[in-house]
Amino acid sequence: MFDTVGGVETAVEKLLVSEAAPDLVRLSKVRNQLEFAWLCAIEEYARSEEWVDEGFAVPASALRVKCGITQGGANASLKLARKLRQLPVVSRAFSAGEISRQHAAVIAEGCTAAREAAICELEGAIVNAAKLATPKELGEVMARITDALDGDGGAALANERYARRRLHMSEMLDGMVRLDGLLDPEMGRRMRAQVNAVARTLKNGQDADRTPAQLRADALAELCEIGVAHADVGAGRESMTDPAIHIDLADIEDRGGAEVATEIRANPGKLPKVTLQRITCDCRISRVITDGASQVLDIGRASRNPTTAQFRALVARDRGCTWPGCDRPPGWCRSHHIWHWTAGGPTNLDNLRLLCGYHHRMAHEGDRAPP
Repeated sequence: MFDTVGGVETAVEKLLVSEAAPDLVRLSKVRNQLEFAWLCAIEEYARSEEWVDEGFAVPASALRVKCGITQGGANASLKLARKLRQLPVVSRAFSAGEISRQHAAVIAEGCTAAREAAICELEGAIVNAAKLATPKELGEVMARITDALDGDGGAALANERYARRRLHMSEMLDGMVRLDGLLDPEMGRRMRAQVNAVARTLKNGQDADRTPAQLRADALAELCEIGVAHADVGAGRESMTDPAIHIDLADIEDRGGAEVATEIRANPGKLPKVTLQRITCDCRISRVITDGASQVLDIGRASRNPTTAQFRALVARDRGCTWPGCDRPPGWCRSHHIWHWTAGGPTNLDNLRLLCGYHHRMAHEGDRAPP
């Protein structure tokens, strides 16, 4: 049997080694056609239920593993592939490369069960508009069409989009956390505005090495810090990142009290020592002594963060992040032990200073010592 995918692979290999610049318009059209072919293939795979024999609970999980995509991406692809079966005109234009996956997804999103008959009557006109418009412009067209069909001023579409909101956070093999999600337009605009606003304030001459994407990531982390601070201002702030020291009784008996090697776990998984030092710089520590894996013998607490009075004194003295050139206000800061308490440093004003999240990380994990 003729290997159709093999023919495509050969053509792509020739394209990659060719010294001639490809025609971008033609290449984009071919890309759209390949995307359509892939969607058809995964839809057929899902219907065949081969994934059941392969030991997967749902087809999206099989696609995630076999194709190296996220669970959310697999679900979205399957949803679009199934919807295309109801949109023959869209499918023909997509398969011909005349519209992109983004165009097809915009149309499919508006084609709900209640609107399907009306959308199918307008499908030809909508596809003609898609050939001339960007996906964003097509979205505005579809919004006007669905508003007119629903007769509710767009409430149904707004609720549909709100219901699709999601956020997935998955830990990768190297400990990094991958974010994948969707926000409704209102929530998305609000988040983008806040993240971009904070990112602009973070950008200064000292941080020229941070890319825009890194600035946005740091801005999101700063906003999370602000949220924690507002929930419990000053000392005594506690979150799910506050660590626990797990000590097995057998280790204590075998290796002798204070000599035991303890492991600090902020979350399941290993963290670098410098990261653990930063996390434990201003936190509450939980002590858990166990007899084996599951029998808990003792739970104790010891606070290594400043008291409310100490934190207020720090704010009055430092007035914000003490890193030269940084203007982060106190609400964005944590108390930093100059001499880390694990090395015997005291929790007093002489050994404490305010640092914002970024410069606190720099003090512990950066290549620059705090000035």
